[in-house]
Amino acid sequence: MKKKWLSIGIIAALALLPVLLFFIAPKSEAKATHSVLVTQNWQALFSKELRTNSVKSDDVYVTNSEGRKVASTISLDSDKKSLIVSDLKPGSYKLHVKKQAFVQSGLNTKAHILDFKVIEKLEAVTSKNELQQYFDAILAQEKTESRSFFENFASEDKADMSQSTAGGESTTNNQVEGVEEGDIVVVKNGIIYAAKDTGIDVIDANDPKNLKLATTLKLTENRYISKLALYDHLLIAIGDEYLPKEETSMTIAYFYDITNPSDPKYIRKVAQEGNLQDVRVTNDTLYLIGNMQPNYWMLRENEVVDLQPRTYDSKVSNAYVSLPLDKISILPNTLEGTYSLITAVDLTNGAKTSANTKGYLGGSSGLYMSEEALYLTSPVYEANASTGSNNRLMDAVWLPRTVDTQVFKWQVDGTTMNFMGTTELKGTVLNQYSMDEHNGNFRIVTTEGNVWDEKTLSRNHLFILDKNLQQVGAVKDLAPGEKVYSARFMGDKAYVVTFKEVDPLFVIDVADPTKPTVLGELKIPGFSNYLHPLDETHLIGIGYDTEQRYDEYSKRNFTVTTNMKMSLFDVSDFQNPKEQSAVKIGGKGSHSEVQYNPKALFRNSTYSYFGFPIVLYSAGKGDDIVYQGQGAQIYEITVENGIVLKGNLVDKGENEQYEDWEHLVQRVVYVNDALYTVARNEVKSYQLSDFKPLDTLTIK
Repeated sequence: MKKKWLSIGIIAALALLPVLLFFIAPKSEAKATHSVLVTQNWQALFSKELRTNSVKSDDVYVTNSEGRKVASTISLDSDKKSLIVSDLKPGSYKLHVKKQAFVQSGLNTKAHILDFKVIEKLEAVTSKNELQQYFDAILAQEKTESRSFFENFASEDKADMSQSTAGGESTTNNQVEGVEEGDIVVVKNGIIYAAKDTGIDVIDANDPKNLKLATTLKLTENRYISKLALYDHLLIAIGDEYLPKEETSMTIAYFYDITNPSDPKYIRKVAQEGNLQDVRVTNDTLYLIGNMQPNYWMLRENEVVDLQPRTYDSKVSNAYVSLPLDKISILPNTLEGTYSLITAVDLTNGAKTSANTKGYLGGSSGLYMSEEALYLTSPVYEANASTGSNNRLMDAVWLPRTVDTQVFKWQVDGTTMNFMGTTELKGTVLNQYSMDEHNGNFRIVTTEGNVWDEKTLSRNHLFILDKNLQQVGAVKDLAPGEKVYSARFMGDKAYVVTFKEVDPLFVIDVADPTKPTVLGELKIPGFSNYLHPLDETHLIGIGYDTEQRYDEYSKRNFTVTTNMKMSLFDVSDFQNPKEQSAVKIGGKGSHSEVQYNPKALFRNSTYSYFGFPIVLYSAGKGDDIVYQGQGAQIYEITVENGIVLKGNLVDKGENEQYEDWEHLVQRVVYVNDALYTVARNEVKSYQLSDFKPLDTLTIK
């Protein structure tokens, strides 16, 4: 009897096996975008691997709008999941991928027909209906991905050289010469302008022994200033404004005439909806770059939603208005519910002409700008974080992975912005210093994978793209198991710091964009968060020192940061870079804003000075740290003498046990022969030659 029931059970299990396999096996999914520029390659990403020879067979082909096969170049990327289609004229097409094209053509594998267009230039949205259809598609995709996520989880359970000038005043530490980035403190004609919450303090520093508060520009509530920029006799205050009635935020730019610094005159206000990403001033033009996401999810409730971002220009109207449709475009290779907004303002003749705002559907998080081009980058998230058999639900919820980076390019000429194209690269980009434009080529450094993933090693890449964002050269798989902590491009050389346990500094020759080559490598403890050129063959690195510890529980070594560290790297022998000089700063817990914001770096080429605000701690008992004081430190850095501390402007007030936000030095600047530390509630002046204290101005 038992054998009979066992036989019946086996037969039932075999009958259910195809059904179980259907749910357990990952589905064959495809991801692609609706359009691509004629100068670009169109790409389709699949969840399953394709056969290497599939692109040479009838299993993969392209048809035109009339359904006829057309000649095109179809290639399979190295990941074997991406098909790249090129050499097509403008028009409408379909990519056909049969089941047999996949390595595993099981029950869950299906054929795909993907529609796409090749366009000559980026077109504006033509109607509100077209705009709504775009957001409806996003909602449909989100619903599908959400369903796919939980289906997969269920099946898994079953299966189990910017240098300072020698002028008389401080300048912003900009990445690209001729491209101003703005900062919270700027200096002009002996006047220090410092942003603070809803106002701007204007300090007369022409007499360092008698500091004066010339005036304070006060903005109304709900308006906060985060950056200042100077152009001729204009002061531009950039920040954000909250509109309570509309329940939205605006990125704002206020323009003031500072011909008389003691009595700035308001000129105009320009605004765009959303959050500020960054600001640039170049070629007599201000560029505001930000992101805005409309409430498109309300479309699910059949509610009327304004899907167009709002703008404001006091030169045109006193009303907040929706951006016209002819100013809105949908970026190729995106299905993103966030706008990248760019507002350009001509600053000549007192910034009196109207602003030009463009909205591009396709959000961004990174930015690099030269005098001729603007590059925005956007992380591409893994479509389904739970497809792997060993993942868990919480990994997918709390640890979404960014696997690629999308790059968008605009040619800029004053207030005219022409979209040039887009491309997708393996890995994620750290910050703006991991990007650079040189002789028309765009260079970018990325990290692919997670440094703590022991099963799949992280890798680092350097890509070089031409003016059409087509890859012409690359260095791939640099420092497996590590990630990029800092990078700097200097003409024909690229310098990259990676880290996990030690700090390798790589020297890469990028003179020939088609054949970038690693020339040398230096491994030392610690890592540099920021690299700054001293001259053509020397770099300053600012970061942390580290030490190895042993974990009794896991029986493994691990790395912890200790004190701050500053290094001088000699790269004159490119094959053998050296750490020529190094200083340890403070103890465990010591930190400076310069480690994550290079704007905080003080530079004075006359004295070869480099400095930064700092908070010092020392090691206490166990893992405790003890507060030692806050202020600023100034170092002389030269090839001849290395790194020498010259000014230790750190103090600890009476009974002061912790950092004081109001007294925390935000920037260090100079005017002629005097140095100034600028905090929220005070400005101190020192003699630049020997750092003798001169005056203190208290600001309430």
